[in-house]
Amino acid sequence: MELFKEESKKYEKEFLKLLKEWVSIPSFYDDKTVSEDMPFGKGVYDALNWFENLGRENNFKVKNIDNHAVQIEYGDGKEFVDIFGHCDVVNPGEGWDSEPFKLNIIGDKLVARGVSDNKGPMIVNFLALKMIKNLNIDLKRKVRLIAGGNEESGFRCIKHYYSKEPYGICGFTPDAKFPVLNGEKGGATIKLISEIEDKSLYISGGIEFNTIPDKVYIKNMKNLGKDNICCDFNNTSISYNNGDYVIHGKGGHSSKPEKAINPILGAIKFLSENIDEDWTKSLDKLINQDNTDGRLFGLDIEGKCGILSMVPTIINIIDGKLELILSVRYPEVLTVEEIIKKFNLYMKTNNINKFEIIGENLKQANYIDRNSKIVKTLHDIYIKYSGDLKNDVRVTSAGSYASEMNNSVIFGCEFPDGSFGNIHSANEFASLDRFITSIAIYAEAIVELCNNI
Repeated sequence: MELFKEESKKYEKEFLKLLKEWVSIPSFYDDKTVSEDMPFGKGVYDALNWFENLGRENNFKVKNIDNHAVQIEYGDGKEFVDIFGHCDVVNPGEGWDSEPFKLNIIGDKLVARGVSDNKGPMIVNFLALKMIKNLNIDLKRKVRLIAGGNEESGFRCIKHYYSKEPYGICGFTPDAKFPVLNGEKGGATIKLISEIEDKSLYISGGIEFNTIPDKVYIKNMKNLGKDNICCDFNNTSISYNNGDYVIHGKGGHSSKPEKAINPILGAIKFLSENIDEDWTKSLDKLINQDNTDGRLFGLDIEGKCGILSMVPTIINIIDGKLELILSVRYPEVLTVEEIIKKFNLYMKTNNINKFEIIGENLKQANYIDRNSKIVKTLHDIYIKYSGDLKNDVRVTSAGSYASEMNNSVIFGCEFPDGSFGNIHSANEFASLDRFITSIAIYAEAIVELCNNI
């Protein structure tokens, strides 16, 4: 422990240099630049290329899997331990106090899009692997540090990767919190589509399906004026300017809706109270603050991974066509097919026929027993370096690559002390000191998983 703890401090300068370079690449999914060679757009392609060059420059064995993912490999043996993270980020959105793709250092606080989710943790794991290599520590299994390019918008990267490469015997993804998250919900999207009569009404809110936006913009509302701005819908606020409304909320990750104020819920309530039409009343009946767990549809069933959440993240009305997207997180006791079936049954029973429902499953639920060797080993390592006896192994509503891996869990890199935050929001931040501690944590985790499990 002391060896890794002291050695990790030597990598602080290199960590900052690498983080500064990688976060400067705006690697969010861009359908305008998607091509056969760049399946997720130019930004993601450039970020994967940067990671590939990093491995080669440091004399690791490197492999690019069709520009879907890049792996850096080290160690011996026929078996693999997989560390799978991602280089893609969500769109920066609005409200930043500094440039989102330029690393801003404020004392111990590092601010930029991707600093925590997930470029910083991936660099930390790279440096842990480099430290092991520099110390000439033998590994009985090969470690694959893999950067995917499509975690934020569909998981196509990891699914493609494992269609070409063998599964590891165990592993982790450094894409949420310490200590160990041993279970996670499945992930899906549900899209509601409808035609409305008013072709002039324009509504826009949200960009990413897994991100709650800060605002919803409403234009061309008929027979309304500034008197309506006094209304308060689901803790949102409303501003009015020259005939246009803005519903203001507080954005955040769709896996943690309780930490956000969802302006789409506010907008739906606002529309239902100011437009006396069937579609607004029906939409409010289906999508409201009291139904984010699907209880109206009989979906509030608890499993080992918790209960369902059903959060609106994108709403658009353009030229008379409504599209609303729900980010759905569901426990292992449910399936997407069952969710859609009960959704449709409720609409039929309540004579709601305005909406077409389209569901897409993104990932399965995942659960690894808390008494398994991998969970206990990683938890013990975290305690050794952090001294944290308060935070226990737990499940999460977030979705990660662990659900697509073999015998794998989420392990860091956020510490549960408030030193990381604003994931998927403006001013995403993380702690430099905690990152350096994580280098030592991950180095020991790699050695243990390769040599002792």
